[in-house]
Amino acid sequence: MISRVAESCFWLYRYMERVENVARLLDVNLLLVLDAHLKDQERWRPVLIVSGEEPRFVELHSAKAADNADRVQEYMTFDEQNPVSIMSSLRWARENARGIREAISLEMWEALNSFWLWLGETGKRRFGSDKHDFYSRVKEQCALFHGLTHNTVMHNEPFNFMRLGMLLERANQTARVLDVKYHAMGPTSAEKESLAESAEWLALLRSCSGYESFFKQPGAQLAGPAIAAFLFLEPDFPRSVLYCVSRAVNFMNRVRGKGPIGERSDNVLRSLNDRLAALTLPKLVSVEAGIHKECTRIVEETAAICDAIRLDFFDPPLPRMTELMTKGEMAQRQG
Repeated sequence: MISRVAESCFWLYRYMERVENVARLLDVNLLLVLDAHLKDQERWRPVLIVSGEEPRFVELHSAKAADNADRVQEYMTFDEQNPVSIMSSLRWARENARGIREAISLEMWEALNSFWLWLGETGKRRFGSDKHDFYSRVKEQCALFHGLTHNTVMHNEPFNFMRLGMLLERANQTARVLDVKYHAMGPTSAEKESLAESAEWLALLRSCSGYESFFKQPGAQLAGPAIAAFLFLEPDFPRSVLYCVSRAVNFMNRVRGKGPIGERSDNVLRSLNDRLAALTLPKLVSVEAGIHKECTRIVEETAAICDAIRLDFFDPPLPRMTELMTKGEMAQRQG
């Protein structure tokens, strides 16, 4: 598979994951501000902080506007000056899909194209009349696209790059959400938490679709450290950081095969996976490590892994590619 197709597959699923994450975050926050008595600065500004868009938003609008529900939701949904808005991410997902029509199924393309057309006038009308219904529809369309991908394409190289991109993006997004919420509330225990803090922890679980899974665990306790550990270290929850990174290792093995290409990104990814696998709850919430520090490391390390993947697979320096191809040819001859 040529590198252009591999890169478009990788970014197609990263963008679709962003669309879903932004819709989930906005929807949960919309319900949270109705249930909990929060300060103005704690209502909508965290959404901008999670997405890394607070500086750009303040520059385009104002610091005061960051506390305005309608302005923030409009910016995160339809503003194409915002590179992580639902509209911007879906546009780029569609552009990547259009360039690799031979690698995706007709059903995938039709679902994505219909989603894009709906997001125009129909979506804007729905957004204006019922935002909760709008966000639910966006999440449903993303789920439909993921389901069609699993059931209508070969699970070979293009699919493997899609899944690799999605898992790294998801690990990054979970760490971002957890960092902002945990940093705002601080380490708390069930005995000391207020109703507002409990509501925020529940919102955090819902933003990661982990509410039911968390409380189905034996002895589950509504407390900050327990929820943070679940979203970080639960090996069977599909949005936990550890699950996403460990599955990314699996898909890295698939895209690499037995060749030398991808050695650098594989080493960085395995190093992150090994560190997470050895992490324990006491260490995670300790003063020395701390959840904020771990979340920051996850965001930085997943970005570094994606950059390594770009250099290994999509845009390698010419001398490096020649060296790897030569090694590969020698290995084949020796085999």
